[in-house]
Amino acid sequence: MTNLVALLYLKGMRIESITDLGLHRENNEDRHMVNIFDNDRALLVIADGMGGHAAGEVAAQLALESLQDFRPCGPDIGIELLDRVEKAQNRIMERSLAVPSFRGMGTTLTALFIAGKSAFWVHVGDTRIYHHHNGSLMRITEDHTVAGALLKRGEISREQARFHPYGSILTRCVGCERYEPDSGVFDLAEGDFVLLSSDGLHDLITDEQIAAIISADTAIKEKLQRMVSACLAAGGRDNITGVMAGI
Repeated sequence: MTNLVALLYLKGMRIESITDLGLHRENNEDRHMVNIFDNDRALLVIADGMGGHAAGEVAAQLALESLQDFRPCGPDIGIELLDRVEKAQNRIMERSLAVPSFRGMGTTLTALFIAGKSAFWVHVGDTRIYHHHNGSLMRITEDHTVAGALLKRGEISREQARFHPYGSILTRCVGCERYEPDSGVFDLAEGDFVLLSSDGLHDLITDEQIAAIISADTAIKEKLQRMVSACLAAGGRDNITGVMAGI
């Protein structure tokens, strides 16, 4: 299975993305987008259509299209980003109602807007944002899954969550009646990395493996390729997508 790698530069920032079909899927329901703006601003987005549901790839594409022309024009970047997720929710719900074969479709949606040394994010589902700072990897988002809820309550460990039988059952999605996005902002520093990943990536390799790959003295392109290779070696049971920026 071949993968697609894209590389973009924004002054000192380096941004790359990769997607791979995996070893067991006929379609790639992952979608991702990188939009670069003037100065030191960029939008990174990842969406994973709900596997096993109607037209997951359509839902993921609609989510990205809702953010395609996102151009924050005021100081409230986080609020503007949330408004776009609301737009995606409405578009997917409307299409689902209008087309019988699309009933029940949905998608995860994770978006990160980098403005200088600030990173504004919005998140629904089990795609993720990681922040690598001073050699340490921090998971910014929480998984909106049954296993994620159990982990948050302290009833299971992170390792147990990775292999939980309901680990892929979403409790929130864009296109669902309950979608309730999480949002926030965190600071960036020179030398940091941010990674957006689909569950086909982070479900098959551990956070420790991701941290080790990011910490290695290699180009971002190679880091992403090593992650995909590790996922394929672990079975490649789902589509694999990652978007990474180096500050």
